[in-house]
Amino acid sequence: MTEDLHMDRDHQHLMDGRTILYTYSTYSGGLRFEVHFAEGKVSYQVIGDSGSVNSQNSDIPYQSRQIRPNLIHTVWHETSIGDIVSLVIDLDAMRIYSAALLGYRDDDPMLHFEDGVIEKMSSAD
Repeated sequence: MTEDLHMDRDHQHLMDGRTILYTYSTYSGGLRFEVHFAEGKVSYQVIGDSGSVNSQNSDIPYQSRQIRPNLIHTVWHETSIGDIVSLVIDLDAMRIYSAALLGYRDDDPMLHFEDGVIEKMSSAD
């Protein structure tokens, strides 16, 4: 099956034009992510302590739905590395909540369940 078969075309791309920079709590060692949403796709960078990019991926189709104004649920499937990522983005509280299955193709996949603080959000508007 291709990734397109899993994408529901009825869901909007509510985060398009926005970039968020957030840091997870201490459980994951305070990982920082910069995530950019554009034209129905997501790109991200994992930023190390020195400010350098540790890893990145781009052009991943995503879906989103509004739970309430400024509370957005997004999800994407990174078929290239075997990750499924779900983020709840609370723009009012500047918080992020994630659940992900990372490396599901590996012998030892990881379940990620974390929250963090949105440090910065920018919009193309």
